[in-house]
Amino acid sequence: MTQPGKQNNVKHKKGPKLAPYVWTAITFLSVGLLFIAPGVDWSLVAHRIAWPLSRLLIIMAFSLGLSALVEGMGWSEIVARLSRPLMHTGNFSDWSGTAFTTAFLSGVAANTILWNAYKEKKLNRREMLLAILLNLGLPSYTLHLPTTLAIIIPLVGTAGLIYISLTLMAALLRTVIVLILGRLILSSPKKMGEPGLEYQNKEEGEPGKERVRKLLTQYLTGRLSQIAMYTVPIYIMVVLLQQWEFFEWLQDKSASIITIEALPVEGISVVVFSIVAEFTAGAAAAGAMMGAGVLTVKETVLALLFGSVIATPVRALRHQLPIYLGIFQPKMGTIILMMGQTLRVISVVIVGIIYFLMY
Repeated sequence: MTQPGKQNNVKHKKGPKLAPYVWTAITFLSVGLLFIAPGVDWSLVAHRIAWPLSRLLIIMAFSLGLSALVEGMGWSEIVARLSRPLMHTGNFSDWSGTAFTTAFLSGVAANTILWNAYKEKKLNRREMLLAILLNLGLPSYTLHLPTTLAIIIPLVGTAGLIYISLTLMAALLRTVIVLILGRLILSSPKKMGEPGLEYQNKEEGEPGKERVRKLLTQYLTGRLSQIAMYTVPIYIMVVLLQQWEFFEWLQDKSASIITIEALPVEGISVVVFSIVAEFTAGAAAAGAMMGAGVLTVKETVLALLFGSVIATPVRALRHQLPIYLGIFQPKMGTIILMMGQTLRVISVVIVGIIYFLMY
């Protein structure tokens, strides 16, 4: 019999984690399906799977290395100072500030920093989720702005400038919304290393290079292998869905139900182009119709905004799903992807309605 008072000391052994075995099986199954999918050859495997996956994993490895360097050398607080006044407005900690500043250079690196901080209990789940949403505001918009400008201005002209202004307003709106949520939900922030904040302090007398080496070994052998375990099969499955024309079917279904009284039939075709192809095709169609006098400037702007909203789920599945699920693991990655895309759609719809009513 167990002696009284000692029942709580009995430890139950945890069974082996099944996730690695499950995802290894899914990877082998996905590779096997490649051999029976239509139109798959070695050229497609090299250009659509091997090269994009290698590039993605290299970027993630670089992001983990950057995180190890910043943390190991004690630079986190220096980076966080750049955004600390804004972060404190929303009760975000310095770890969120570090990721926010990094997001202007790399969204993958910023998300990796947040996920590392969460796994190491430097951030709670609530702050991590809000910090990721915050990075989808101004940092994400600024990061992609040069590419958007290079496409939209030559093709659409004045309507393109208005579109850029409205999407900038939407990005600002997303930032403000998340800062307000942080102010309401999060507790008062603390700086790195303050008492009460779980923080990996420097070991006394340990050189910075040694700390970097330890963190680099930990991140590249543990985190990167975990990221690859999820990213590789998901990326292959997305390619399989493309080969089986799932996205074309989804696009056709989406396009067939589009109707909006604010746009003429020609404007709807711009939306369809945005869904079926990519943003460049939608902008080119809008520019051609506006140049021919078929669409007014206002109708062109609304068509571009509406096309951007309707195409959101298709683009998320095609381009962002493997990255989010690879960094954050399937369950968390799906939640974050849905939250981020929902916030983006809401912000664009709000500024679109305001523009429609005012002009």
